[in-house]
Amino acid sequence: MIKLGLITVGQAPRSDVVPDMAAILGPGIDIIEAGALDGLGQAEITPLAPEGDDEIIVTRLADGSSVFVGKSKMIPRIEAKIAALEDRGVALNVLLCTGEFPKLAARRPFLEPQQLLLGLLRAMVFPGRLGVLTPSERHVPQTTARWRASGFEAHVVPLSPYEEHDPAAVRRAAAALRAGNAGLVVMDCIGFRRKTRDEIAALTGAPTLVANLLVARVAAELIGR
Repeated sequence: MIKLGLITVGQAPRSDVVPDMAAILGPGIDIIEAGALDGLGQAEITPLAPEGDDEIIVTRLADGSSVFVGKSKMIPRIEAKIAALEDRGVALNVLLCTGEFPKLAARRPFLEPQQLLLGLLRAMVFPGRLGVLTPSERHVPQTTARWRASGFEAHVVPLSPYEEHDPAAVRRAAAALRAGNAGLVVMDCIGFRRKTRDEIAALTGAPTLVANLLVARVAAELIGR
């Protein structure tokens, strides 16, 4: 059986997104989840909060709550999980985060969602602006700067994937995307789900990409499914 590693910046299991990914990957795949914050309590997580100009990452804990952490503090923890899953024989590791990271140490194939999204968008032509959903108001400046540095003048709108059950919040985000003339929408957080993608696409009339499903489709191709 092929082993596939799924590494979250927060805590495993990611019961919010992994089932949809598993459905795309199909049977016969041994999915092994690991989290950079696994085994840590609140007292140990608090010092990992972002400081200064460190990039903010929002992620999910095992109890379903969300937490903000600093990217620079998470890199060694993520690399440790990559190495641990490689030692367990995974054929491929996938990062469950759309943040942009420096090249992470890996001995076996490793898939980063942000680089996949960039490659796809650079291969496309679409009308209007790129619309981007980012997880919070705190993320808007850094997300705007990150996409600009990659060559996209994105219209960035906040919507937390951990409160996307709120129809009013989804409608507000869709209205902001329409106001910004979004011709294509990227849901720039791994925690966004298919249901919200379908709602945003219907409300905006724009094709909408949800990162975890895109990553699952490419992972399936890489492992020959």
